[in-house]
Amino acid sequence: MGKTVSKISGIFIPVTDMKRSTEWYIKMFDLEVIQISDVCTGLAFPGEATYINLWKVEGPQPLQFDAGGDKIPYYNFESFDIEYSHAALIEKGVEVMPIVNSDGVRFFDCLDPDGNPIGIVEELPSSTAFYAHKRKYRQD
Repeated sequence: MGKTVSKISGIFIPVTDMKRSTEWYIKMFDLEVIQISDVCTGLAFPGEATYINLWKVEGPQPLQFDAGGDKIPYYNFESFDIEYSHAALIEKGVEVMPIVNSDGVRFFDCLDPDGNPIGIVEELPSSTAFYAHKRKYRQD
């Protein structure tokens, strides 16, 4: 018997200006273009199957939830060197928040041109289960 599902196929990010956002995501995260149309641009990290779909919308959409005082983005991008990721995005002119250390993870949020928050996270060895799981799939 097969699996019902095997992984996340893609995430959808609402954007108000397709050209601007496509260029920004490619430049900031070194993504590959899979497909481009007037309403959706499909992007992917090189060597990965999960898509990032930029979807054209008329106005900003909520991409985070309130966890009792903390605003949490609905998705994270993975980093294996949070200091490098933070510095590289600052150098590229991205609005980034400070790095936070919490319970075996280091993370920061940054904002895309529409103000959408993107979580960047690095699992540390002290996060045991998550760290060990992600190490199996690490590709540098």
